[in-house]
Amino acid sequence: MRPKFGFNRKETKNTSLVFITVILFLLASNFITNLNSTSKQNYDQSLSISENGDSFDILDFWETEIERVNNTPLNIVFGENRTIKHVNPISNKIYELKAQDINFTSPNWVGALQQNLTLRGFILYPEIIKSSNPGCLCMHGLNAEIKDVFELAIPYLEKGFVVLCHAHPGHGDSEGAEPEPNNIFYTGTYNESAHFYLTLCGAIQGLRVLENLTFVNNSQIMVTGKSYGGLNAMWLASIAGERIAGILAYISIGDIAKNLLYPDKLIFWILGKSVEEISGSYLTNQLLRFDPIFYLNSTKLPPIMWQIGTNDDFFHYSSIKGTYESVQHDKKFLQIFPNDHHGFPRFENSTKFFIDYILNNGSVPPKINITSDRKNHGLLGDSLKISLRVNSTVEIDSVQIVYKYLDIVGFVWQRFNLQKTGGNNWEGELNPAIVNSRLDYYIIVNLKNMSDVWFSSNIFSAGVMISNYTIPFVVIISFFIVIPFALSIWRKFDKISESDIEDKLDAKRSLLIEVVLIFILDLIYYVALIMPWIVYESGGVTLSHIYFFNNLYTWEVFFGEIAPLLTIIFFTSAIINSNLNFISPMTSAILKLIYPTIGLIFICIIPILSGVLDPSKLISNFGLIYPGVGPFLMIISAISLLFVGNWERKNKIRLGLKKAKRKLNLKDILMKLKKKFKS
Repeated sequence: MRPKFGFNRKETKNTSLVFITVILFLLASNFITNLNSTSKQNYDQSLSISENGDSFDILDFWETEIERVNNTPLNIVFGENRTIKHVNPISNKIYELKAQDINFTSPNWVGALQQNLTLRGFILYPEIIKSSNPGCLCMHGLNAEIKDVFELAIPYLEKGFVVLCHAHPGHGDSEGAEPEPNNIFYTGTYNESAHFYLTLCGAIQGLRVLENLTFVNNSQIMVTGKSYGGLNAMWLASIAGERIAGILAYISIGDIAKNLLYPDKLIFWILGKSVEEISGSYLTNQLLRFDPIFYLNSTKLPPIMWQIGTNDDFFHYSSIKGTYESVQHDKKFLQIFPNDHHGFPRFENSTKFFIDYILNNGSVPPKINITSDRKNHGLLGDSLKISLRVNSTVEIDSVQIVYKYLDIVGFVWQRFNLQKTGGNNWEGELNPAIVNSRLDYYIIVNLKNMSDVWFSSNIFSAGVMISNYTIPFVVIISFFIVIPFALSIWRKFDKISESDIEDKLDAKRSLLIEVVLIFILDLIYYVALIMPWIVYESGGVTLSHIYFFNNLYTWEVFFGEIAPLLTIIFFTSAIINSNLNFISPMTSAILKLIYPTIGLIFICIIPILSGVLDPSKLISNFGLIYPGVGPFLMIISAISLLFVGNWERKNKIRLGLKKAKRKLNLKDILMKLKKKFKS
């Protein structure tokens, strides 16, 4: 008797099939490893702002335009006092905010029939109101409500500030044009058609309101804002900085032209234009009027701090560098949150530290100076050695490098502790990744005995890190993927060879058809990952499942400590299920249906939860959000696999490789029941 896995001429086709299988999965594993790079859209890397542009200077413009705003009467009207209950969505902590309604006037667009607009909001009071209190202007985001910014206001209230929160023009109960693509991506004159102009006028008036409150110390006014409110805070502090003590921009950054290099950012959704539709003239004309980098070089700018996440859905982290460097003084500070998105917890204590620095002669946030970052090529590949100096008046708990290998699907921003080498100096070395990849990094300084108080450096790129693990990794992964596949297919062919059926050639031909169909359907299943899963009607923004791996799955706020493993879990489960294709296609098909179905339900719920289907919501002005072809393609692949499984079962019965299960009719069931009762 020949060995079970021996070779002979009859099995040449079997051997060839296994060989082809091995080659396909070697290619597939290499494809998956580099999926993050190959799935990126091709866009014009030349998109950038010329330093000269059309020689327009927004700061010169506002030197005269601000007089129009200052000459607009405030017409302040105080309303009733109330207590507002606010619940922190992360900690569920309940706050009772002491508030008073307030209305004031702000100018409309130049040339508009209605010259002035009434803006409505709240003055929030601290627990103890003195004769002279610091003041804060706190501004909400685009399409949002005043209550959405209370979280930013609470640290200021706890520090004794009087906080003014008003609704932007066209938001809430405030008058004015609602934001929409036509006035965000404006094509007319800035002060006659841009929503940015209206909100900045409102911010100027809000500052004037605080200055007119007798119990607010005009030398201790700070401004802050969230997202769109953060943009307004930067604009305001640049043109009226001599009246502002400090500025903190939360989840908001500049260098919009750099952001436009990333078509999956939601800034395109807000602009209502795809990257192909944004012309060079827009970059050198309209953009000069609202990109913060053209404001922040103001000599009036007070100390400033930014708090932003690496995975912000609107602003790409690469734009932080240009924004930071546009500020001319050195009283500028960063807090970059690894893996966080457009909103995150744990920012309050660093905010309070910054407030104390600005108003209470508190400690200066640490300054980070990278003295050396060099790549060394060794036995394992490129390593990056970092040396830096930290100047801090506060004792340091730890210094960390936060890094990400950009070309590895689902790789999260990770931390690595640096070692102190004496004095203010720290150093450490990063080893290469499992495959060749570009590397970005920045530094975090954690302060001692202060919970969640830390500051970060700018973000830097180390370029491509060559890894000598790449080939062994691909071979090993391919081996673990291929062997189960090959064995499953081999056993099926071998079972046919050892069977006593008459037409073995027909059986092997049918099995070959089955294998080819399963491979095709599996390929479709994986191709669905790079197809659109979420489509935004406005701006041509499409998010593939690769976006999920690199952004949503890395979100520790929602997924906790398991977040870094989610992509690995997905691919491991998918590969195991792909092996199950050849053992039980119908079972595999049912399992494959679960994930895209859940994903599709989630995607369909997004428009309802976000309010885009509600005409009364401002967000509806920016078009629909709907599922892309990706989840449907996965579902079609899984359903098709059900049919293949059913065909395989019937074919085995036809060929005699499997016995047909006798279907019980009603008579048989009754006879069985009768015998059972008799026994």
